[in-house]
Amino acid sequence: MKSPSLSLITDATIAITVGAAFWWVADNQLARTHMLDPWNTADLSDYCNAILHLNGDPDVPWSIKRSKITGWLAAPLAQDNGIMTALRASSIAAAILVGCGLYAWGRAAAGRTAGLLAVLAGLALAPLVLLSRILTFYPMVAAFLVVGAALAAAGIVSKNPKHLALTGLGMGLALLADVRGLVWAGPWGLAAAWAIWRSPDRTTALKWFLAPLAASYLAARWSFPVDAVSLEAQMDVRPLMHMYGSDNPAHQPPWDTGGSFVWGRTMPWDWLATIWFMIKQVQVPILEGFPPPVARFAANNHMMPLVPVWLGSAAVAVLALWRRPRALVAVAATVLPFAIAFHGQANLAEIRVRFLCQILPGLAVLVGIAMSAAVQVVPPLWGRTRWLGLRGAAIVIASALTVTGQISTEVSPWARWRRPWPVVSELLVMHPDAKVETTERKRPCTEALARDAATGHWIPRLRRGVKARDGEDPADPTRR
Repeated sequence: MKSPSLSLITDATIAITVGAAFWWVADNQLARTHMLDPWNTADLSDYCNAILHLNGDPDVPWSIKRSKITGWLAAPLAQDNGIMTALRASSIAAAILVGCGLYAWGRAAAGRTAGLLAVLAGLALAPLVLLSRILTFYPMVAAFLVVGAALAAAGIVSKNPKHLALTGLGMGLALLADVRGLVWAGPWGLAAAWAIWRSPDRTTALKWFLAPLAASYLAARWSFPVDAVSLEAQMDVRPLMHMYGSDNPAHQPPWDTGGSFVWGRTMPWDWLATIWFMIKQVQVPILEGFPPPVARFAANNHMMPLVPVWLGSAAVAVLALWRRPRALVAVAATVLPFAIAFHGQANLAEIRVRFLCQILPGLAVLVGIAMSAAVQVVPPLWGRTRWLGLRGAAIVIASALTVTGQISTEVSPWARWRRPWPVVSELLVMHPDAKVETTERKRPCTEALARDAATGHWIPRLRRGVKARDGEDPADPTRR
């Protein structure tokens, strides 16, 4: 029988390998087919200024909508390598972490084949393959959520009460990544409560679960500023409906939220008021004709084709895990927030790559589990059940050929139903070569980018380079 330590080393090796492969295949072979330009730099001034702030610039305030911990890699790298290189490296690291997390998540729920297939399913989802080309902190937020989900699932699946520390750590990462991390951490916490109740040693389980949460709460006091925008303010749809001309009394100010949740800044028990606010938000009427036409096009062409995949893979996953209640609860709890976010995204005024890259990992894991279950019903090769591993390997290889477009199917990057994503780039007005007068908020970043350019640090070109046929910029520092 294989020892637990050897199994852990094997899984860690596989996770790192497939995480690196996930980034390399996505960045080098798939990203160019899904986005109209090599780089996405939406809200760049926020992240550029964030790096300047973290590196000690006293004149640059911190954005009240961001978490400092998501700049853990970009900020130190920027000191010697420039801001854009640092953001690029941070996004690459995030893509690798997402790949590792997808494998670990699927592995904890349904085995190694499910983990590998979850990673491959991620390569079929356009926003996920664009992670390393989104030069902001959004990829790192996605990494926190995916790794957090994997840890949460592993802790709930295990019968060892001490392993609930993994679930607490996963929740802590989600809550540190963004104020909206409570949407993810909430269902994970309910599943953890279920696992603690089933534990033979509830006191031990509770202590191990709460310890990393306490550490996360203390870290959040540094990560979120005193004036951070609360979860309620960020999720409230009423101001948006009012801005689009609604005369419905339910949309008119003042917009009392009844709470102001910021992890580390408000008391943990204030969650009750926040949950009540979220329940009331579901009941807020949506303006007729909403979302606007641009968002409706994205919803119809990028999101609606995935709805049957969500429903079908969820049904198969439930059937596959029905006799394993811990795995079923773990998958249901960890995937549910991603599904809720996907449903809510369809009604927003903006549907962007940077949003969906945080939402679709849940679908990738569901597909991986469903496909792994399908392997179990494939007739055994040569009539011998011991060839199950070979059947799984064959499915993994066939899936790899499919998602990379070597086999023409509906999940190919060149499938006819796909539509490329438009690019939202603030770099266009802040680039040193643009010579555009910027606002006061953008000026520190514009000046910093000019200094980087003067010292020879990498900055994406305003136009595509000579390798336009494959969507690459020859000045990309990772290709030297």
